[in-house]
Amino acid sequence: MKSGWKLSMLALSALLQIACGTTTPPEDAPDGGAVPLAAADCAVGNTAALQDLGDDLPDGTGTPVTTMTIKNVGGTGSYERVTHMVPGVWGQACPSNACQKATTPVSGALAPFNEELTVNFRGPMELYDIAVYRPDASSWKRVSSWNRCGSTNLTFFNNLGGTGSGEWTLCGGNSQSYASADAKTAVAAPTRFNGTLANRVEMNILSDEPCNGTGDASECGFYRGVTRHGWAGAKIFAIRARMPRYTGPITEYYDDVPAIWMLNARVVRTAQYGCNCRGMGSPGGCGELDVAEVIHGEHPMHATSTIYSFEGATGSGPNYFMRPVKESATFIVIFDASGKVQMLRLKPDAFDFGDSVSNATVSTWLAMTGHTLSMP
Repeated sequence: MKSGWKLSMLALSALLQIACGTTTPPEDAPDGGAVPLAAADCAVGNTAALQDLGDDLPDGTGTPVTTMTIKNVGGTGSYERVTHMVPGVWGQACPSNACQKATTPVSGALAPFNEELTVNFRGPMELYDIAVYRPDASSWKRVSSWNRCGSTNLTFFNNLGGTGSGEWTLCGGNSQSYASADAKTAVAAPTRFNGTLANRVEMNILSDEPCNGTGDASECGFYRGVTRHGWAGAKIFAIRARMPRYTGPITEYYDDVPAIWMLNARVVRTAQYGCNCRGMGSPGGCGELDVAEVIHGEHPMHATSTIYSFEGATGSGPNYFMRPVKESATFIVIFDASGKVQMLRLKPDAFDFGDSVSNATVSTWLAMTGHTLSMP
């Protein structure tokens, strides 16, 4: 690691301590540190997020953009929801019906993205702010938020069930689990994230609202281990982050490929990388949106976008968001009730992560033009 980068990161850490007092959640905080944000939102992480670490430059290939619009997102169709998972018996082969599913018909301008979603993150990544907004009569109200000084109505998960929380079964593998502060391990109770995701480490977020009921008839459908409600209907996700380069040896596909993506919450409730409702086209998929995903290969500065559902799939091709390595960026993702998804890459200081967003601001965001995609 270069000495200049080390000094920058040390300076960043020191600034965080000044801005927040500490980056460790209080031990007696409810839900592992899900405490209300301070009146000024602890400067919304500005001190660290706006630290100037240099300039990011395109690599000369493809087309960097700041706006992507996805039209015709919804439709009428179906996907196969998981209704039960057979755990299996040690020493015996898993039965053919280990992953049990049923057809779920859906229809609407945003379907299936009007259903509850979770947001997923993969490192290397430095996160500074997360906020979720829902519309009301006069504006969009903040319903969940996190920064390095506090959080409200957020729970942090990973996919390591069977150790500190969640479960592991022979046929299902690891379930969702509560994530440790650095998201590297599973822990017994909800714990507030510290802001840094190491290379390959993944984490996802849901609200802190519990799912009542059990089995397929529960409020959240069938789930394993631990879970919470996601965010349904029209919504806005706002995320401020950097994606620093991984400087170690590249030995696996998931080295130096940070990503931000959304999934139907049913996926993580069963098995994010196993028995779930993912898919595209026939026989159907419950919805995934890759907002900014670095793909293993020749273009580590490209953060590409792809959307999948029962409607099919479409991607950004040679168009991409510039990976925010040195310059932190604010990503805005709007799931509009009209059936349009708008994704923006803004300057780090272009949004204040306040308790509401005016309808006029959202209208301005929706009117921005850049690269346009359309679902089939």
